Amino acid sequence: RDVAESSTFLAWAESLETMSYYEILRVSDDASPSEIQQAFHDLSLRCHPDRFVEEGPEVASAAASVFKRAAEAYNILRKPAFRKRYDAELDKGKLKLDERAVEPTKKLEQRTLFMIARTTKGKLHAAKADELLAQGRLDDARIQLITANQHDPNNDELKERLDILYEALMLEPGDLL
Repeated sequence: RDVAESSTFLAWAESLETMSYYEILRVSDDASPSEIQQAFHDLSLRCHPDRFVEEGPEVASAAASVFKRAAEAYNILRKPAFRKRYDAELDKGKLKLDERAVEPTKKLEQRTLFMIARTTKGKLHAAKADELLAQGRLDDARIQLITANQHDPNNDELKERLDILYEALMLEPGDLL
């Protein structure tokens, strides 16, 4: 990773509070749902905090901040009712949507798959999935996450992360490896 990318995340993290969800995802305010989904996919691959663990705590924290706000933006803009409410709030100068507008069970927290898994075998496969995601190997991570879910069958948050990974894979260009 180059120094420019690391410093970009530091600067970006500092400016997050002054950016709208559209600016964070780098889409226009009339972006289609597929454009929003693609923008989140691209950004999440670029700034997933697991990719920056070895860059030091400052860069890792900055990447985590960008990722968290990107997930927040995506969770609002991908749902028509929330997007409509957000647009109305944005017209009033509010850059964030009130937390109560977000479904509590759908809100992404900044936690690794390993942290989410509850069983020993589930944690083992979740940790492998985290590592593969950090490398950008989504299909291999999917396999590990499916196995983690099999070993941790009542973990709804782990299932939700698998659904998000399936969404990301659907956006991958070309055939899956």
